[in-house]
Amino acid sequence: MKAVLLEVDRVFGLPAHPLLVHGAVVLVPLAAAAFLVAGARDSWRHAHYLPVTLSAVAGGVFAFLAKVSGEPLSETVRRAGARVGEHPEQGDTAFFFAMLFATAVVGVYVFHRYEGGMRSLLGIQSWPRLPVRYHTALYVATAPLAVLAILTMVIAGHSGAELVWKTNAG
Repeated sequence: MKAVLLEVDRVFGLPAHPLLVHGAVVLVPLAAAAFLVAGARDSWRHAHYLPVTLSAVAGGVFAFLAKVSGEPLSETVRRAGARVGEHPEQGDTAFFFAMLFATAVVGVYVFHRYEGGMRSLLGIQSWPRLPVRYHTALYVATAPLAVLAILTMVIAGHSGAELVWKTNAG
């Protein structure tokens, strides 16, 4: 007997995966692009890091839901005799980078919002010196994750669309 923590198979009688995947395909690249833009200026960071963080977390949640709903659908498609190709693995990769990006953005937001409180809590007068400001260093470190989140989501999305097209074409 298999224990299932969360099984998302259908929504309103329809397969859940095609519905849920759109949340990930829209929110992850949108949050990643917004992070890249918002991090470019201090004033934009202050104004936009919270909505960017919420979007990244929501995208990560949708990526998770798309992953768990895609596994039963993949089995159904395999049993029906259709070839699913590399889409499940590409979806796993997109999920991994969506979650990694969301986690990093939460860390960047927490540092940006609570830097002074963190120093006080840790009893640190000032952070060790870096050649750039810490906000800039965190932005630069997280930017490649944003790019990878976009790329892997686009690749998985295209392979999924191709799979649907081939399955419907016959």
